Amino acid sequence: MNTTTNQIKPTQINERIDFLDVLRGLAIQFIFMANIVTFSGIFFFEETFRNPNAVWASDNAVDFITFTLIDGKFYSIFSLLFGIGCMVQYQKLKKSNKPFAPFFKRRMFWLLIFGLVHLVGFWLGDILTLYALLGFLLLFFVDTADKKLLRFAAVLIMLPLLNWFIIDFLKLDYSQFFFQKSLDVWSYFGFPSAEWNGRTFNDMQFYFNNGNWADFFKMNIGNAFVRAGFILEEGRVFKVFGIFLIGLWAGRKILNNALLKNIKFLKKVALIGIGIGLPMSIVRTYFVFFGGNTDFIGFINTLNYAFSTVPLALGYAALLAVIYHKKPALLHWLAPAGKMAFTNYIMQTLISITIFYKLGFGLAGKFGFTVITLIAISIFLLQVLFSTFWLKHFRFGPLEWLWRQLTYNKKIEINKYREEKLGTRNLEHETINQKL
Repeated sequence: MNTTTNQIKPTQINERIDFLDVLRGLAIQFIFMANIVTFSGIFFFEETFRNPNAVWASDNAVDFITFTLIDGKFYSIFSLLFGIGCMVQYQKLKKSNKPFAPFFKRRMFWLLIFGLVHLVGFWLGDILTLYALLGFLLLFFVDTADKKLLRFAAVLIMLPLLNWFIIDFLKLDYSQFFFQKSLDVWSYFGFPSAEWNGRTFNDMQFYFNNGNWADFFKMNIGNAFVRAGFILEEGRVFKVFGIFLIGLWAGRKILNNALLKNIKFLKKVALIGIGIGLPMSIVRTYFVFFGGNTDFIGFINTLNYAFSTVPLALGYAALLAVIYHKKPALLHWLAPAGKMAFTNYIMQTLISITIFYKLGFGLAGKFGFTVITLIAISIFLLQVLFSTFWLKHFRFGPLEWLWRQLTYNKKIEINKYREEKLGTRNLEHETINQKL
């Protein structure tokens, strides 16, 4: 066993920054509210397929409001938290004179494995694979000066405009390779394709209505290429990594400059971020909903994304930090879900497959936007209760625990009672040794 690994210890419960768990818990809920739209199959079935009792007059308004306030904002916050977490781990190991790169590479390697299993095995909307791949690049930026981090981040967040220019203006659509590869995989296995929004994709109605697990996994191999195509088409690589870098900056400021106690600065970020991001998000939603599918509208949407989603996400995070500073009890109940964000994220996939796919109850396409939003909120509230109960007895969520063991390459006690007994024994041994 590697001696360096033995010297590095996981972050202890009392070392965690509580607000970051609160923010992570809130982010994982709103990410699910965005993801459940795809999980539910609402885009892939005609409105006549809906259960009449599940189509509410509020559906259009809920769709418009949730897209405006949620879409992209909370995966951006999650990306911010990823960068913050990287910096917290880096400074912890640096302070202990222990190497960071080997530890973080192992951490990202196992996250990549989890992500690929999730992506190829279960759901095309996986974000873990992209985070892991970009996480390896963060190693080159952990020592970068603050101003350079923010400059690089600004450039990266604007790069999707260049990406749009290459794909839509110069017609060099490199993302199309992955969309075609997806169709090839489905064709190889004998699965059908269908037209959606003027383009040919895998037949998602067929996907949702499939009741065979072997075919489900085969189809997901093809769907993984669709995911790669959309990530490249929208320039998400640049957006996510840019926010990672802002997270590195924020993590450094949290640890070294008490950023979370700088209420004046946080209020300023909240005011500017929401003041710019919210109106721009409303404009973006209008163009997405009513603007059509022209190249010009595509450019406007890409431009608007940079000036709506990122500022609004940062504004949300700052506002929540201010609220938590003044009234922590108002948000603290979200912390357990945040501590188990990895487990909850994967569980959301499994629960959604059970509810909506024919492998489970087969309810895809039967609900309107209001009902699927209420379903997402209900599932998350159950996850908060489950996380709270679990963490009363265990130190980590089940997947968090497994990831830690693989990262640190050693057995880590998960049971709180056994850990307390072990700690007492170690203290007794130390006392005896000192007396001897």
